[in-house]
Amino acid sequence: MKIQLRIVFISALVVLLAVSGCYYDSEEALYLGSSTCDTSNVTYSATIAPIFAGYCNSCHSGSSPSGSIITDNYASVNSNIDRIMAAIRHTGPVPMPPGGSLSDCDLNKMNIWFKEGHPDN
Repeated sequence: MKIQLRIVFISALVVLLAVSGCYYDSEEALYLGSSTCDTSNVTYSATIAPIFAGYCNSCHSGSSPSGSIITDNYASVNSNIDRIMAAIRHTGPVPMPPGGSLSDCDLNKMNIWFKEGHPDN
């Protein structure tokens, strides 16, 4: 009986630890008190390219990119900028990224860069 009780207790403890480990599902939820979003110097190379690398390049690069949109270089991004912006703003026919959206901060940075004429800087 004691062994069964220990097994139940240990099982309950493992389940409790596993469930509590999944409480935060996003960086924004994890750092609720941190609302800093530096948009003071938005550039393609330092700001925008890393956003594409984090959200887009896994599907939108290589020899057969999804939707025929390549996001791993400026020339392709620039030539498809209207489609890309519609997708990430969720105003176009195919919202991106699939099953979610950019963080508010990253979307803000993309909008700033776009409004500045989407320079290659």
